[in-house]
Amino acid sequence: MDQSEALQRLAEAMAGEICLAENDPGEVMKRWRERFQISQKHLAKHLEVSPSVISDYESGRRKSPRVETIKRFVEGLISMDAASGGRIAMALEKLVTPEIASDAILDSREFGVPIPARMLVEKLDCKVLTHKSFLDRDIYGYTVLDSVKAIVTLTPQQLLRLYGGTTQRAAILTNVTTGRSPMVAIKASQIGTSVAVKPAVVILQGVKELDPLAVKIADSIHLPLCVSEIQTPEELVREIRGFEPHR
Repeated sequence: MDQSEALQRLAEAMAGEICLAENDPGEVMKRWRERFQISQKHLAKHLEVSPSVISDYESGRRKSPRVETIKRFVEGLISMDAASGGRIAMALEKLVTPEIASDAILDSREFGVPIPARMLVEKLDCKVLTHKSFLDRDIYGYTVLDSVKAIVTLTPQQLLRLYGGTTQRAAILTNVTTGRSPMVAIKASQIGTSVAVKPAVVILQGVKELDPLAVKIADSIHLPLCVSEIQTPEELVREIRGFEPHR
């Protein structure tokens, strides 16, 4: 699949989700805009409308956006991202499939430059539990998932897709209770594959009582496992969106 086909698939998935959200399409529009890290003001300027128009749709004051409105909204987000390098769309287009609900993907990004994994780990106030020395290896991006909505219900094949098909990304899992289920899923995703595909680092958020098995699995597959001290998924997403990687 070439780049144009992938972007078309992403656009169709975005527009379809908004159209099918009969109860609150504005909330879905807001979620996609925030995922692209574009403000209401900048999107309104790009679309040549008042910022209040965007606000009214997202708040539900304007009901049932027309198909043409949704089309302009989706194309606006993708074109604005393309103008700044297209890294967010590049990350998202790998993740959009009918089997994976988009609200399970809290954030995803490709970095403009590779950076040592430890920089991201430090940004998210993490305690490193295994293979600390591996954090000097470069990563090219990250995916933030709601583990309740995604990891424990995905097949190993879907889990591999969420990694983006590369070992040089960080998997950040929120709303984790013990860490056991996501680590078992990561371990299972490697069974039956000719080449082991796993994230460069796994960061868990929300851990209440870490299961020793999670640490044992990470250690056995030579995977850096970290636990973030950030209290909520919302705060973590805010922190990571403010992260500006540099060498």
